[in-house]
This record gives sequence, structure tokens and C-alpha cells, in this order.
Amino acid sequence: MKRDYPHLCAPLTVGRLTLRNRMLSAPMGATDITAEGTPGPRTQGFYELRAKGGAAVVTVSELVVHPETDGSQMLRLSLKTPGQLGAFTYLADAIKRHGAVASIELSHSGQYAGTYMVDKEKKGDLCQWGPSDGVRPDGMPVRALSHEQIASIVAAYGEAAALAKRAGFQMVMVHAGHGWLINQFLSPYFNKREDEYGGPLENRIRFAREVLASVRSAVGPGFPIELRISGAELFEGGYDVAEGARIAHALEDLVDLMHVSAGSYQFGFSVTHPSMFRDHGCNVHLAAEIKRHVSIPVVAIGGLSDPAQMEEIIASGQADAVAMARGLLADPELPSKVMANRGDDVVKCLRCYVCMAERAVTQTRRCAVNPLIGREFEGMDIARSPRSRKVLVVGGGIAGMVAAATAARRGHDVVLCEREGELGGILRTEAALPFKRDMYELGRTYAHLLDRLGVDVRLNTEVDAAFAERIAPDAVIVAVGSAPIPMPLPVEEGARVLSIDDLYL
Repeated sequence: MKRDYPHLCAPLTVGRLTLRNRMLSAPMGATDITAEGTPGPRTQGFYELRAKGGAAVVTVSELVVHPETDGSQMLRLSLKTPGQLGAFTYLADAIKRHGAVASIELSHSGQYAGTYMVDKEKKGDLCQWGPSDGVRPDGMPVRALSHEQIASIVAAYGEAAALAKRAGFQMVMVHAGHGWLINQFLSPYFNKREDEYGGPLENRIRFAREVLASVRSAVGPGFPIELRISGAELFEGGYDVAEGARIAHALEDLVDLMHVSAGSYQFGFSVTHPSMFRDHGCNVHLAAEIKRHVSIPVVAIGGLSDPAQMEEIIASGQADAVAMARGLLADPELPSKVMANRGDDVVKCLRCYVCMAERAVTQTRRCAVNPLIGREFEGMDIARSPRSRKVLVVGGGIAGMVAAATAARRGHDVVLCEREGELGGILRTEAALPFKRDMYELGRTYAHLLDRLGVDVRLNTEVDAAFAERIAPDAVIVAVGSAPIPMPLPVEEGARVLSIDDLYL
């Protein structure tokens, strides 16, 4: 089979594993986590959806390795909690049974302990530990870790890795980016120690090397270890990409895959998780630079969801693979679509932060363009109806198009009517705005999907009762959109008043 995206679809060997393609599911936090840090059934459904969609690796996030110094509402894995190992085993099984590699991220938040707590006031009850004494910008004091604590944390990374392997995970990722603890030791901004863990780079990387050596000793040779780093911290006082490359070079002998992200939690959230106001792939240049200095495969990440762009990243040698988080929320089937030469069917992420905002409020996941996210446990498939019916959809905006596509997938005979000459509804107004272009493209994607699904689309067609009677549908879905809110502003008689939609169009 001739591939439209041959580089994205090519296998990749990592350690003793062969990945089925070059598209990886980046770490995304779990949802229904118990007080003991155990993943619940909705978490299993959440990660399984990415595996079923064709991702080569699905990485579970974040497994706190040392709760004594990192109290957070995240995953923890210990033999002390009855049944907990089994829950992680079922999670790894759910990923592997679809042909993906099951990986898990080993993490320590350091001075950002409690980041994911819904009740932010309770963070004040935690002790924030880091490389050095200090005070965070939000006023919370930070205490320097002792040598005994550092040794305990290093050992904990190995213990967590060994348990993850025992549970059936085939790879582990060590999180050393985004301002978390290992990154705090690497960073000249956070690390002000004057002992063997601070000062020059060879000292600042010591903690990272000890952690990675502990993990390697625990999992044995050939078991893949992935390292996630920030290629540059991208704020004043942090390390730049030149030093990021030196860090990568100094650690590559202990890992099998280098996952290059960017930024730091406190100083660059929109850099680490690029918003719609940044270019797609804005952090790829960091991966490209680091790839020049290491001999192991490098993974690029950062606002990626366009198959053509990702193909070019690999084809041009900027990275060996790509990873997506939000892109696989918007369309979990993206890898499978790419492998099947259906790149035009990919529903791209809007980078709108709905997924981020919802988790901070309710600890669930939601997506503006994929209503399945957060509800995977209720069922991941659109089942065909036992009886085909005739369905009339009135309105060709995004709601009408999604309804028509879903009805067609269920095997119904669908007619969609739109009174304008183009599908897309209000999304058509976003075509000329660079940072909202993805919204316009969402309408184009669904218009393409309707054509492929055989929906009878009728443009420039208004629907009234007589028209509906002629169609004689079994069901009518009315998706005629919203009405603008009138604003009682004083205007001169005869003044020309334009709606914002008309202006954009």
C-alpha cells in the first residue's frame, strides 16, 4: 500500500520494542483517581481510546513516585494498597490489546506539589520541596531537599518503575521538563545549591542521572526508557536551547527516546501547551536542535495535529517521531486515519483549552469538538441502527454537520439542508482570522466527511413544513443555530450597521 504519509507510518525501534508508527499519545492526566492514587474505570476508557485509535505509544500520566514529598491528587502505585497493582495491570492491558505500547510517566512535582488539586486552598497545607530554599511567586515557601530525601526520591523512581513493569507497562517515561522536580535541579533559575547537586551543569544534571540510573537498574537492559525534557525553559534566568542540547547529550546514554517539549509550568503554560495564538509546531525547532546533538530517537511535540505538517517534521529530519495530547482528544482516530490514507478526515484540535479548564474545575476531561471525551466508559463506538430510517437535518453549521455525520454512520439515509451556499455556519466567519483558522477548517473537515459518508447535502435550501412533508423523513433534527443578541445602541437614522459575522465574511 502506497502511503500518503510514509514517514509518519513507518515503524520505529525503541529499545527492544518496535513501534507500529511514529505517532505517539503524549502524557495526559487521568480523571477518576481514588484517594489512594488508583486509576478508576473511566481512566482506563480514556487511555484505551487512544490505543484503539492507532497511536504507537499511549503514555499514562502522572505517576507520583514519592508522595512523602509530593502530595498531589495524581496516580500513585504501591503494594501497600490492596488491589492497586491489579488496577494498573488492567489499565496496561487495555492499552496493549489494541496494539499500542503501554507507557507510564514517572513524576515528581517538586515545589509545585498540589498543582492538580481542585481545592487550591489545601495547597497551603503541603510542604513544597525543591532543590533550594526560597519563596514561590505566589508566596508559598519552598524548602531545600536534604541529601537523605534526595536518595529516597531516587530510590522511589526505581521502585515505581519496577512496579510499573510488573503491572505490564512496556515502557516508562521520566518527566524532567516543565518545571517539575528534575527540571528544577537542571535549571539555573531554580537550583541555587552549593553542593554537588548545584552550580555548574555537571552538578545540576547529577540528580537526573541518579534517577535514570535507578530506573535502569530496576527495569533491566533493553526495557525502553523515555525522557521528557524542556528543550529550553524560555524565560529569563532559565536555560536556553544550547544548554538544553548539552543536557540531552549528557543524559542520552541512560535513555532510549528523548521527548522534547518546552517551557516551565510557572512561566510559560501557553508555551508548553501552545494556544491558538501560537503557530502549530512552535516548539519543534527545539527538538530539531537537540536531535543534532544526540544519537537516540527524538520526539517533537507542541500544538501538532495536521498530518502533512507532522510528515514534513519527520521527513526533513527535525525529529524521528511526533507526540500529541490535545490532538488526540479532538480526534483519537488520527493515527488510524493517517495509516489508512484518510488524512482529510482528521478533526483537528482548536487549541481552545476547554480540556485544560474542565480538569481544573471538575477533574474530568472535556473537548470542544469531541463529545466522547470524558464519556468513553459509556461506549466508544457509534453502533449501526438495526433499521435504517430517513433523517432530515435542518442547518449546515457544525451541530447540523456532526448530527448528519453521526446519523449516516448509524446507517440512516440523511438529507441535510442549508439555506446558505456553503456549509459551516458561523465557522465560515473565521476564515480570515489567522488564530481562528482552525475553526474554519473544522467546518471544511466535516463538509468533506459528509461527502464521504454519502449525506445528501442541499445548499441554498430553506426548509418549511411543505418541504419537510415532501421529504417525508422519519425524524427531523433542527440545528438552525443561535440568534445574535441585539444591542440597544443609539445610531443615527440611515447609519449602516454591520454584524460582526457580515464584517468577517
